[in-house]
Amino acid sequence: MPTIDVRMPSAASVQAGSTALFKLPIGRRYHDLTLEYSGVTLAQMTEIRILVNGKPFQRFSATWRDAKNQFDRLAAANGLLKIPFDRLGLKRRDQIEQTAVNTDSYDQNGRGIRSFSVEIDIAPEAAAPVMEMSARQSEKVGGGPGTMLHIQKYPRSIQGAGELQISDIPYGGVTTQALNSICFVPSTGTISKMKIERDTYAVFERKTSHNAREQQNGVRDPQAGYYFIDRTEKGYGGDPMQLVGAQDFRYFLECSGAMSIDCMVETLGAMGD
Repeated sequence: MPTIDVRMPSAASVQAGSTALFKLPIGRRYHDLTLEYSGVTLAQMTEIRILVNGKPFQRFSATWRDAKNQFDRLAAANGLLKIPFDRLGLKRRDQIEQTAVNTDSYDQNGRGIRSFSVEIDIAPEAAAPVMEMSARQSEKVGGGPGTMLHIQKYPRSIQGAGELQISDIPYGGVTTQALNSICFVPSTGTISKMKIERDTYAVFERKTSHNAREQQNGVRDPQAGYYFIDRTEKGYGGDPMQLVGAQDFRYFLECSGAMSIDCMVETLGAMGD
């Protein structure tokens, strides 16, 4: 389906110490947004929230979004931050566009995206923020919102060197039906090994050096300080890690020392309540 590139309406409250708000038109399918910014750094856009029907289904910092984009082999932001909804780098267009945000389309129960907006928290230290936004869109498709790519942050910590076990990140719900990727961002130090167990069976286990090489051999570009487990690393979108039906799902990280870790989780699922 052909796409178009269009400017979005101006944001409200673009000023230091405030939250900028872009209210986006509905009626089309959104593949990505491009945020053009000046007078503010990536680090000063402390959180970006993507909302449907007034509730966030994605939340991340601008710094993390830029690192994830570079991991997906996009150019660094440098005044233009891409916010993709498609899954980038895959071999099949239908799998790439599976997670585009399909607004104003309703399922048989009347569920659909009636409003779509972006909130950006701006730090008080920002000099003189200026923001504009454009979107790449196509015609909406029938049947409702369809599959959405949810992104949430779960901070965790470890008090010294050793293995950190994480078992309380939500899984198997309406919005967490399958794991697309997870990114661990330590505040300091390094992670040398990562493992995932599903119902006590190991389903992923790699040293981080091995993990980075597999991603380089695929369609990704590993970023220093960001530790990704990516189910689409080879360019195939049909092999997410299934979370529905699991009785136990946990991550194991071998950490070099005391650190806090942001766990940035991308899951495939339906639109939440």
